[in-house]
Amino acid sequence: MLKTKALIAAFAGCLACPRPARAVAQNPAPWISGPADAAPAGANARPTGVIVPAIPGVPQMFLPDIGIAGDFAYERNTLPKTDPRYDASAQQPRIRDGQAVFFSPIDPYANAQVSIDIPEGGQANIEEAWLFFNKLPGNTSLRVGRFLPQFGLLDRLDTFQLPMLNRPSAIGDYIGGDGLNGTGVEYNFYVPNPWGLNLKMNLNAIRGDTLDSALGARTESLDLTYLATVDYSQDFYRSGSLESGVSVAQGPSPVGRSETLAEPYLQVQYAPTQRRIWTWSAEGLFADRHGLGPEDDKQGFYTFLDYNFALRYHAGFLVDMADQAQAPYGKQLGLAPNVTWEISDNTRLRLQYTHTTPLANERPNETVSLQATFSLGNLKQLE
Repeated sequence: MLKTKALIAAFAGCLACPRPARAVAQNPAPWISGPADAAPAGANARPTGVIVPAIPGVPQMFLPDIGIAGDFAYERNTLPKTDPRYDASAQQPRIRDGQAVFFSPIDPYANAQVSIDIPEGGQANIEEAWLFFNKLPGNTSLRVGRFLPQFGLLDRLDTFQLPMLNRPSAIGDYIGGDGLNGTGVEYNFYVPNPWGLNLKMNLNAIRGDTLDSALGARTESLDLTYLATVDYSQDFYRSGSLESGVSVAQGPSPVGRSETLAEPYLQVQYAPTQRRIWTWSAEGLFADRHGLGPEDDKQGFYTFLDYNFALRYHAGFLVDMADQAQAPYGKQLGLAPNVTWEISDNTRLRLQYTHTTPLANERPNETVSLQATFSLGNLKQLE
């Protein structure tokens, strides 16, 4: 009996005793080969087979920033039903445009974006799909794909981002109500100069039908459309800034063989306080449109003054004058005061009155518009 108790006590003591630690070699899966297979048991060396650790700064999961934007409007005008310009659907509450935007950095040297546009009464389409290489030699950058090229002050702004209801006729009659949109390549760089001025150059080579499709036309052309912008900016008076430049585009024309567009622009901003900001913008457009007979040369000009008061309120006034873009003769003037309430950084309401002078036998048109725009997510800020 005593021997039995002694054996049980010895066995219990063995169970209570901690076991000495020992290394266990973790063999990789059979389909992974490499130097890790030859690593000795207990070695702490990191496996160096075909599976490698993630590159620092590169996301391991695809989690793009997502933004959704919408543009709603309700308009009333004074056109009679007998006027050819009368459109009953335009005087109903409507969704003018919608967008879904997906943006993500690929690595520290490149970004990518895809924008899906859902226009009123049209099919959804890819508005933008590009790669942007932002750290090329010589402090330059390159964009490849489908994108909104730089052309003047407003071309890179979507309709819901504009400081007025619609793109001014002085610009929109030539590059389209939604602005230019092309597929190709864009190159940006600073222009060296002995005065240390902040001069930037933007060069684009895009599809040859870009100027056509902006106006709803489409031609079969193997030629490219070329755009160039020289931009100068500087700060002044401690609380002000100035931006000026000129954009030039040359390519196949929707009304003839080819056309050249030149657009000088100027924007001055002065902010005496954070709650009072004055912004004055002016752009002119000069078009040489081959195919319109003796009146090939067309001109347009607009100026817009915006006063941001009480932080979230804006009062603006637009003067818009343009030659008829696709007819030999005719000039039209538009006057449009507006008031904008920025409810938040991503939501705003706007009330605008527009007076348009008549052309030929037309009667003048008076339009009152109420616009509501919004954006969800951290993309496409309205300011």
